[in-house]
Amino acid sequence: MLLLARWKENRVLKVAVIAILTALAAISVIKGCENAVQFSQDFQWDAAKAFAMRLDPYELSQDPKMAENIEPLGEFYRMFTDRGLTQKMEANQFPSLLMLLLPMTIFSPYTAKIIWMALNLLFTAGIVWLLRRTFFEDTDIFDYAALSLLMIAGTPYRNQLGVGQHTLFSFFFFMLAVYIDKKAADRPDIDKGVLMSICLAVSYFKYTLTAPLALYFIFRKRNRQFAASVAIHIVLTGIAALWLGKSFIYMITAPLKVASVLVSEGGLDLGVFIKGGYSFAAAAVIAAVLLYLAVRIPKDRGALLFSILVLWSLVMTYHRTYDFFVYTAAAAVFTAQGMPEGTSSNIGTVRRSTRVMFIWYLVLMAILYFVLRIFDENAVSKLVAGITYYLFAAVLTVIGFKSINKTGDV
Repeated sequence: MLLLARWKENRVLKVAVIAILTALAAISVIKGCENAVQFSQDFQWDAAKAFAMRLDPYELSQDPKMAENIEPLGEFYRMFTDRGLTQKMEANQFPSLLMLLLPMTIFSPYTAKIIWMALNLLFTAGIVWLLRRTFFEDTDIFDYAALSLLMIAGTPYRNQLGVGQHTLFSFFFFMLAVYIDKKAADRPDIDKGVLMSICLAVSYFKYTLTAPLALYFIFRKRNRQFAASVAIHIVLTGIAALWLGKSFIYMITAPLKVASVLVSEGGLDLGVFIKGGYSFAAAAVIAAVLLYLAVRIPKDRGALLFSILVLWSLVMTYHRTYDFFVYTAAAAVFTAQGMPEGTSSNIGTVRRSTRVMFIWYLVLMAILYFVLRIFDENAVSKLVAGITYYLFAAVLTVIGFKSINKTGDV
């Protein structure tokens, strides 16, 4: 759709496409907000509130009945049980991350989830703005507008908003760290390292996504800022251990124990297709490959590396398909920053090899954002999506390796 330069010159058709996508995106946002008001079940207000009350949220995750009998946690669960729904505490976040939600616990459960919904809308706008100011700054405005609207119109984004997930929050702060890094490079006389480290540390709330993405800062040789972002969580974990009267090791292992229950319940991640410990071994191998790329890939291939990191971060560990709205950012490889020097940033005029890859990218986007929903994510649709996705990620990774020795063409 975006590849045919000739019809893109037709102003009426371009306006019609944007109008249709805007309408679809608006419907998606409205539906997502309606669901968020009713549900937001993944918000983890209950776990953060328990932590604020000096109650161990990880123990309560193992004994849901105990949590239901504690006020105001009971008020949170009654928002669901009074409507015949089930809800229990699943504190799969490290304590240093739960602490980021503490400001929300001063509000009632219902008020908190409304505020969270509004914040997620702001994070959405922020993500679109930050991507435009970083990896997509030279992209044709029509291309970027269409990609952004497709992201919002897609099922993953709508579900992300509706269940009150934290990926919008985390990805926003990750992109803010990227933006700060870019500005620091433009103005070396201004040290923005502390702010960059804080934003990166906050982004780890969805560490299954942003920990692999953080390798981008290794590529950028921001090792000091990366180390500081990790150190912040080490310090906060120590404080949390004192607050709850638990050991430091327990503060690390307890949330992992809760999270391990969900390993096989993802969308297209390794745990869905590879059972048992083999999925962790595969993830470790991929992580090593990504680290190697981050260290060795040429400095003018940042957008290519970013796209590779986005793709693998969504499947290395547990992710439901609502996190796949981030897939839109993988189009960075098709921008001027991701293409050889002299190639147009207008996606409709790139050379044939890149065009084939972009068609593949768009087909995969259609599958992830719309087709999976049509088939209710049944086994066959997930298998087709998985094969298409992993092959695309593998091909892009091979291109990354080729660029180490020679700046190649995608």
